[in-house]
Amino acid sequence: MDQHKTPHESVNAMSQTTLVYCDAPSTDYIVADQSLLPLTTCKADLHLHTTHSDGSCTPIELIDHVVAHTDLHVIAITDHDEISGAHIARDYAQGRGVDVIIGEEISSREGHILAYFIHERIAPGMSARDTIRAIHEQGGLAVAAHPYDWMVRSLGRYGLMQRAAGIQPEWAFDAIETLNSSLFPRYANVTAHQVATRLGLPMIGGSDSHQLRTVGYGYTLYEGRNASDLRTALRHGRTSPAGANWSYTDLAVATGRLVQRVSMAGVSLALRSIGLVS
Repeated sequence: MDQHKTPHESVNAMSQTTLVYCDAPSTDYIVADQSLLPLTTCKADLHLHTTHSDGSCTPIELIDHVVAHTDLHVIAITDHDEISGAHIARDYAQGRGVDVIIGEEISSREGHILAYFIHERIAPGMSARDTIRAIHEQGGLAVAAHPYDWMVRSLGRYGLMQRAAGIQPEWAFDAIETLNSSLFPRYANVTAHQVATRLGLPMIGGSDSHQLRTVGYGYTLYEGRNASDLRTALRHGRTSPAGANWSYTDLAVATGRLVQRVSMAGVSLALRSIGLVS
């Protein structure tokens, strides 16, 4: 997905607000004192997977692709229940013009939760409430991932609207993912947007990419220069989701790879059960 790197306008389909963002390569922002740079509306893909969970690219391949073929300024590696790939990506990205947020897509009992700005892995299998608490204890941000996705266990089925409401909610989310490029049918994003609006929570977008071809399809727009500015924007509700859905070809490729992984896992389990592998 090579993209022209010149300034242009983008319309946020959710809010119908015209936004101007800078497509200049991130390397333009490597200076001794970033505080001297003017703020611009930048792009962050906040939902990406690598081979450290169920993605098809390594962390290094992902960084090389982002730098060479996208206009993203910030990315978050959010492997399922794992952060080792995110650490590798962050170290490799140093000096390459893209900020990497240490993230994790955590499998709570009520659904997937995205953690950002954490430094230690958070175990799956806890309640959503305890998972959010564990994220906040690390100083991280907790985001409801694709809450109305019908294909996986999702928070919307377990009362997101009620449990995330109020001054002291049971589920104290910092934001909701309202644009996930992988979702079919697309009403799941619309519902998430409506719920986030009613709850008064910030919104983010991400590609949910498990392959390089869809990196940057979904993203979050924010005013700033780097990941630290993105964190501030999220805290103050100054983010906007934007982008496009995967194509049917993208979906077919991803489905084929998933079937292949499941098949190989089944073969491996059968071989272990008869003692041919340990």
